[in-house]
Amino acid sequence: MKRLLSLSGILGSLLMFTGDMLLYYDLVSGLDYDSIATMGKMPVERLIAGGLIGPIAAVFSIMGGYLFYLVFRPVNRILARMLFACFAVMFVVAGSYHAVFASYGFIGRLPEPFQVEQLSFLRTYLKSIYALIFVCGTIWTLLLFYLVIFTKTLYPRWMLLFTPTLLLLLSPYLKDYIPYPFGAIIYGGWINLSFMVYFIVCFLHFSRKKFKSAISNHEL
Repeated sequence: MKRLLSLSGILGSLLMFTGDMLLYYDLVSGLDYDSIATMGKMPVERLIAGGLIGPIAAVFSIMGGYLFYLVFRPVNRILARMLFACFAVMFVVAGSYHAVFASYGFIGRLPEPFQVEQLSFLRTYLKSIYALIFVCGTIWTLLLFYLVIFTKTLYPRWMLLFTPTLLLLLSPYLKDYIPYPFGAIIYGGWINLSFMVYFIVCFLHFSRKKFKSAISNHEL
């Protein structure tokens, strides 16, 4: 079950990353990356497809997040529920953010005098959505670290190094060093790539645990 949930998380991240690339993929370095300018030149059909993928991808990511409830339920059922709830709400809102983000491409098609005001409104709206994502992500991260460090579970401490909400903090420092043509892929997709790597690590870890358990049972 844990491996299937990890696969669901991988799929959700992959879909969200695909949505990113539909919205603003371009052959640029990290230094030249500008998602808003790129989206203003994208075909409308591509913007629509990229935006719609967000809510669909969020469903699979939330299913993947149920993994945390299963892992931590034996030690603290209440905190395990809170952990999953924060993760789920974070991705409900993230899916919405992704869908609304496509609006940058539509506004980019307006005559330039009308763009400034509309972009200001959109940025304000997206900042409000992002604030909720930030709060849920912070609570989720703190709960995860508490449960891993102060309780004994199937979740090893070394996996905390792959916590996606921490990896996100690195992206501003990497942007200017990402070479051409990987700017949009690495920097533009950093958020979803971080979650994808995280769920891949979860899948490998729980597959290894399953394999060891099967070997032990066979020996018995």
